[in-house]
Amino acid sequence: MNLKKEMELLALQTRGSLGIGMFDKINIFDFLSNVEGISLMIVEMSDKISGMVLRRNDESLIVINSKKTLGHQHFTATHEYYHLKFDKNISHRICPIKKFEDEYEEEYKANQFAVNFLLPEQAVEFVLSRRVKDRKIELDDVIFLEQYFEVSHQLMLIRLKELGYINKGQYEEFKTDVIKRAYELGYSTEIYKPTNDKGIKVYSKYLELATRLYEQGRISTGKYEELLIEGGYADIVFNVPEEIEGVADELEDAGIF
Repeated sequence: MNLKKEMELLALQTRGSLGIGMFDKINIFDFLSNVEGISLMIVEMSDKISGMVLRRNDESLIVINSKKTLGHQHFTATHEYYHLKFDKNISHRICPIKKFEDEYEEEYKANQFAVNFLLPEQAVEFVLSRRVKDRKIELDDVIFLEQYFEVSHQLMLIRLKELGYINKGQYEEFKTDVIKRAYELGYSTEIYKPTNDKGIKVYSKYLELATRLYEQGRISTGKYEELLIEGGYADIVFNVPEEIEGVADELEDAGIF
C-alpha cells in the first residue's frame, strides 16, 4: 500500500473512531480543543511560517499563523494535528512556507492526512452529486463546496482536480474573481481572508485566561510571557528563527487571497 492510500485510510479511521460521520463537515478548531483537548493559539507569526506544534508532557499546543487565510489555517491545524497524534517522538516542529518536497515523508503524510480528514472523497462526491447532478461543474459549485467544508479555495480546487471532477483548464479558470463571486452569492468571505486584524485567538482555558488578562491590561507583557513559560509554552515567547528546517504543505493559498 502506498503512502497516499495509507494516509487516506488513516484519516477515515480517525474520523470514524471519533464518531465523525463520513459526510460530516468539521469545525477543526473546536474539534481539536473540545474533543482532543489540544490547545490552540492563532497569532501573528513570520510570513514564512504556517504553524507549529509543541508537546510538553501531557500538554499539546498548536500555534497557527493568523496572517494566513482562515481556510489555510484550517488546513494547517489539521496538518499539525497529524504530527501531534501520529508523530509520537515529536516535541517541537515548525512548518514554514516552502514548496513541498517528496523526501520529507512525514510532511507528505501530514498533508495527505489533512486533505482526507477535511475532504473525504465520498463526502465530496455525495455533496457535489446532489448539487450538480449531470451538468458541468461551475465556479459557483466550487465556492459552495469550500464554504460547506470550510476550506480554502486553493485546497478545494486541488481536491476536485485530484478526484477528477475538474480538469487543468477549469482549475486555472476557477482561480479568479472568487471573493467577489462569493460575496455576490451571499456567502461570508471570511474563509478567504487572514485573521490577524482580530488579535490573538486562543482555544485553551489556561491560554485564554492569560491572554485575556494581558489584553485587558491587567498584567504586563513580562507577566504574560512568564505565564506562558510556566504553562509550558516558552517557545511562543522567543523569536522563531527565519531560516529553519522542515517543510509546510504545498497547498498554500494563491497570493490573490
